[in-house]
Amino acid sequence: MVKSDIDIEQKICNALKDGDVLIYGAHLVAIELYRYLKSISERLGLYFSFAGFVVTAAEGNPKDLGGQAVIELQNSQASRAATVLIAMPEKYHQETEHYARELGFSSFVRIGLEVMSRLKGTQILRDRQKYEELGLHLSEDTYDTSWLNCYLYQEAFGQRYNSADRHFKFPTLYYLNAEEVYQEAKRFDFCRDYERLFGQYRNLHALPTLESTEKDDYQLHIYMVFSQWDSTAVVQEEYPDWILPIQAGSIFTDKKPQSFLDEIGDSISDKNRVLAEMTAAYWVWRNAEPVKYKGLCHYRRHFLLTNIEVRNLERNGIDVILPTPRYVPGGIRRMFLAETPVKEPVYQTMCRAVDECHPEDTEAFAIYMEECLYCPNNMVIARSEIYDAYCEWIFSVLFRMMELERESGYGHEKDRHIAYAAELMTSYFFTRCKWKYRMAVTDYKFYG
Repeated sequence: MVKSDIDIEQKICNALKDGDVLIYGAHLVAIELYRYLKSISERLGLYFSFAGFVVTAAEGNPKDLGGQAVIELQNSQASRAATVLIAMPEKYHQETEHYARELGFSSFVRIGLEVMSRLKGTQILRDRQKYEELGLHLSEDTYDTSWLNCYLYQEAFGQRYNSADRHFKFPTLYYLNAEEVYQEAKRFDFCRDYERLFGQYRNLHALPTLESTEKDDYQLHIYMVFSQWDSTAVVQEEYPDWILPIQAGSIFTDKKPQSFLDEIGDSISDKNRVLAEMTAAYWVWRNAEPVKYKGLCHYRRHFLLTNIEVRNLERNGIDVILPTPRYVPGGIRRMFLAETPVKEPVYQTMCRAVDECHPEDTEAFAIYMEECLYCPNNMVIARSEIYDAYCEWIFSVLFRMMELERESGYGHEKDRHIAYAAELMTSYFFTRCKWKYRMAVTDYKFYG
């Protein structure tokens, strides 16, 4: 646990000692914080005086959480001396605290997604013996603290684990409680389920590499998506030759640093507020210069690749690279419905669009949604013709989803739910091709 997290934990403990505690938030960070408060209260023998979950407005929020009612802050009967624990993504903290201060509250602790992930991850690691009984070794992921690395004992034979070993990502934050996750993990078999879904497991870092004396000609372009809000930091960084920054939604701003723009040529930049990084994926499909391999990463998420691994992709016969898969206890569909803007109407629209655009995939797609492994963030590297085939498949579905939502008047354009839905379809597309393509996985590095 980093020092800042120790400070946060101490502030939380002090709040529990001081009296009433309010949790400002009603989604994943809030419910996990509630569970965390109950856990550390029991562990440290502290009295947990919970004054409830509060939100700014009831619309768009659940009515209850963890068996507790969720009410608007202005209607809360809690003492204004109560400590308000702001439990939501960091970008909302400042305006949320300002609103609470206007209503007379003065004591605050801010807990964002990343902080809560680290606190919960530390808590899980304290209890790791339970998972060791299942043959799973959990450890902190130094590249992305939102998830834990999970290695299989039989793979490393009790030796020190490293990124080249067979592993997957284990959740820290989850809509299920810790005991439910543990019970689900008992039924999970990574080797069997991965190979059933994605074919033979290949860790990119375990593949053979040969040094080359030839001039570097990587034949790979990974387009790194960023937005106008990231642009200042992006232009100050240096990247490998095979990373090419592309500004998504560039049509909406005059702030355009030197980079590729997703509004040039055949583009859908004007749909960025709905499709997020997928407008850049569309641009890559329609406009990118010919190269053997191409793909997409994010400004804050980069594939872990070395120059020598890139030079050896073709020698190793690799067709596709995906992020290390995430384990989702309870199934992909349930997790996305509980934790993302993909709610039931979106899910039904997605299934209908898949059925209409690719009827041969209807049954297999529904079955995959009940599986427990997916590759996140719409991050893909592939031979150019494969990347194009993926885009042709997925954009037919995404565009049909948009048409169906316009017809139904669903709205919610600003929550990027279709981009979240695209993550499900991206993973599915490559499961349907598992015997056709030689795929490898690698971690990504998260830049906070």
